[in-house]
Amino acid sequence: NTAWDICLKLRDNGLLAKPTHGNIIRFAPPLVMTEEQLLDCVSIITKTLKDFE
Repeated sequence: NTAWDICLKLRDNGLLAKPTHGNIIRFAPPLVMTEEQLLDCVSIITKTLKDFE
């Protein structure tokens, strides 16, 4: 799977990310975020990656 495919699935799950250089995913989180928001992001990333196993 390519970074593009993973970024599309992340978007579907509620998190925006940008593929760069073919196999790298760039995240641009806000400068200020709560712990709850951070944990939500980690949860979305985890769920998305498990979908590709």
